[in-house]
Amino acid sequence: MPSFHPVVAVPARNEEERLPQLIGALARQTWLAGGHRLPVVIVCNNCTDASTAVARAAAVSAPHIALKLIEVTLTGSDNHVGVARRMAMEEAAASGATVILTTDADARPAPDWVLANLIALRKGADIVAGHLVGDEEEERRLGPGFMRRARLVARYQELLDRLAALIDPLPYDPWPRHSDHTGASLALRTELYRALGGLPAVPHREDLALVSRARAQGARLRHAPDVEVIVSARLEGRAKGGMADCIAAWLEEEEAHRPLLVEAPERAEARFRLRRRLRDLAAADGTWRNALTEQTLSNLPVSAAEPPLALIERLAGDEPDAPRTMPVEEALSYLEERLNHAANSFAA
Repeated sequence: MPSFHPVVAVPARNEEERLPQLIGALARQTWLAGGHRLPVVIVCNNCTDASTAVARAAAVSAPHIALKLIEVTLTGSDNHVGVARRMAMEEAAASGATVILTTDADARPAPDWVLANLIALRKGADIVAGHLVGDEEEERRLGPGFMRRARLVARYQELLDRLAALIDPLPYDPWPRHSDHTGASLALRTELYRALGGLPAVPHREDLALVSRARAQGARLRHAPDVEVIVSARLEGRAKGGMADCIAAWLEEEEAHRPLLVEAPERAEARFRLRRRLRDLAAADGTWRNALTEQTLSNLPVSAAEPPLALIERLAGDEPDAPRTMPVEEALSYLEERLNHAANSFAA
């Protein structure tokens, strides 16, 4: 795909154990078979280990990787992954990239990761989210209780997203798909990145903030099922509220014999229906459709002054901290019964 010039942007902090695996995975990309070199920008922030040394050593044995290492010490309120990832993505944009891909230092992209992202962009996506797959060996070491919880949550997320796809179908993100859109695997055109004002440099969930900002401005987000990244199952993460915190919480709950709770599907369904309701009120140009809009919005605590897609993000966007009130087994039973009905029943 000669018209694309992809650059990979990665934040890293004390990742001497993981960076060689990441660079090795990037060096095995099928996209490189066309004679390309893959530029990779790694921002090593506040590292006190040998991250930079091992990264340089790994790059020496990967001639198709053009590695640019940036060492930086972040201080005060800037000392977090949001600033580090933004620095990496800004450097990628400044280097002449037409597509910016970002992943995490403890991730291992699948061999066709770059190519699959570029294909999804070429098919019309504005931003591509990859599916996260847990490192099977690492997860197994966490024990059968963890594995059971992981399987249940994965099934719950799949069914919940299936419900969302039925209630609020999006032509550019059809089923089959997944529901991940995190910094472990995102790709977008540089022109969109610039139009969005770059990555929000917030202390955590900077990735979700970027995706939300993109959707609010009408970007077509594709949860491409063939874009995959293997992610670690470590217990000490680099960002608050990240996957490592989630895994640690599951283990603590398992040890305490506490039930695995998830958001009640009825609550999530209400959010999906509100999305659809607001989306149906939007005109093709992203503005409101007048008469129907005024009548409908009169029942909501909003005004027509706010664009519909921005309103969807504010009122019915992702809720990673949604209250967990229902045992996952009960939620799965509800969703399986709900999805057994004809798809037409969700359009009511």
